[in-house]
Amino acid sequence: MEARQPPPPNTDFRGNRTRQSSGVDSVAARRPNIGTGLFAMAKTSKRHSQNTRNELGAILRRLPMLGTTTKRLRHIPTPRMTPCVTRNARFSPSSGIAIITKLSNDPHHVSFQYGAPGEALMPTQVMAAASEAFWRDKSNYTYLQYGPTLGDSEYRRHLAEFLSLRYADTVREERLALTGGATASFSNIITLFTTKKTRILVEDPTYFLALKSRIPFSGLMPINQVLQDHGFDPSKFLSIPTDEDGLDVAKLEQMLDANKNTGFDSTDSSKYLFLLYMVPTYSNPTGRSTSLKRRNQLIQLARKHNVLIVCDDVYQLLPLAPSAVPPARLVSLDTAGSTASESSFRGHVISNNSFSKIMAPGLRLGWIETHPSLLAHISRSGIMNSGGSPNHIVSGIITTALKQGGVAAHLDFLQREYAVRLDAMCDALQAGLPVGVSFVKPEGGFFIWLELPAGHDAFEILHAMQTGGLYQGKKLLARVKMSFAPGRLFTSSSDKGGRFSNCLRLTFAFYPKEQLLVGVQGLCALLKEALA
Repeated sequence: MEARQPPPPNTDFRGNRTRQSSGVDSVAARRPNIGTGLFAMAKTSKRHSQNTRNELGAILRRLPMLGTTTKRLRHIPTPRMTPCVTRNARFSPSSGIAIITKLSNDPHHVSFQYGAPGEALMPTQVMAAASEAFWRDKSNYTYLQYGPTLGDSEYRRHLAEFLSLRYADTVREERLALTGGATASFSNIITLFTTKKTRILVEDPTYFLALKSRIPFSGLMPINQVLQDHGFDPSKFLSIPTDEDGLDVAKLEQMLDANKNTGFDSTDSSKYLFLLYMVPTYSNPTGRSTSLKRRNQLIQLARKHNVLIVCDDVYQLLPLAPSAVPPARLVSLDTAGSTASESSFRGHVISNNSFSKIMAPGLRLGWIETHPSLLAHISRSGIMNSGGSPNHIVSGIITTALKQGGVAAHLDFLQREYAVRLDAMCDALQAGLPVGVSFVKPEGGFFIWLELPAGHDAFEILHAMQTGGLYQGKKLLARVKMSFAPGRLFTSSSDKGGRFSNCLRLTFAFYPKEQLLVGVQGLCALLKEALA
């Protein structure tokens, strides 16, 4: 077969004459599929925002072989994507909670279960300014290499300064490590600090998929799936009840005493007999915070019973009430008075945090804060030594944003906007909910926890509304474009009917205030009919 001849100099892949160029133009002339591929991707994708199309257009305009085709880029439709419950969701007793969420073109559906910032809250300008400044610095080519195991020192230093100001508490650089987000970090923690004999403890309710559910539910991290990946059986998890002051410490102590004889090998000092997963501040789903008194009691129990407490602290930086001051972090109570030189001190708390709630989930960047003795073990782990710090490039861009003040400014903006949405939603709920439905306005975080009268089931109400079926023998006429997270999603209990079945969780993070109020109006109408 005759070899294909390359095109003459200064011609494109069709043989057409082009001007001699350099940089992106010359690269594109040699590899024309770059431009055509980008155009095809932009034309067919339904997920590109206006900003993305503008960025693609700027690239395409620099590719001479495409001629005038880039003019069509501005006409590529970008439908508004709104999370909602699909109509073909399957419900069966054996599937537990089987509500499936996906992106929909319906701009009128309000999915109160979607726990993520919406379009209007994305830090596009902050990220654009930081990215431009970051890549303009020629020395940052080093971020294209493997990074230090615990993260770049500049990232950790500026993060420590930022957190110290926001927490109003000293955060030390040597107690921080970079992570690839809270989920990946939690998985690594399980790998490094547990054995097959470690017992898992969780709050009840907690940020947790229903025990028998195998279908992801938008806005929820599948904690049970992460633990199952490591061989833990959710049916053996120890559920600790909670109340207005957070985790029931007395009940926890009973659980620890009753389950300490598991055949656990205590010779490996890096492993823990128990792992307690909790969201201590502005909890998901209830919005409550564990009191300072109970936090101190938790530290004492953890040291006595060989417990590693993994705190999902992603809402710690989101107090929303004017006078709201979150209780001291568990990790600061655990390490208070200790120093890095105290080799005999063994930490019992890891604060697992993320930029997902205070910037954007797509960054997949976070940090853990803990005692240096635990960080030393993390730094020696295979996953960190082999791959270096996760998400090294994004950490460099976020470091630039921290130095520019963009992260602090965006967090201020989020707190103001979320406070407005929270106030508006709570006022509307207070005015519109039927008698017998109660809630406590949270002081921060993302979530509002509603409790219906005993004997009612939020999941069955939602199911009947979506499918046109019956609820307690009657047909619900209200067919509102609204959905929520039923309470039975948030427990590992196998009680018949599901614990917290008369509860539901709402979030105010994704939609603007006006759309939230429309959703609340529909919710109140539905509940009035169901409870009548």
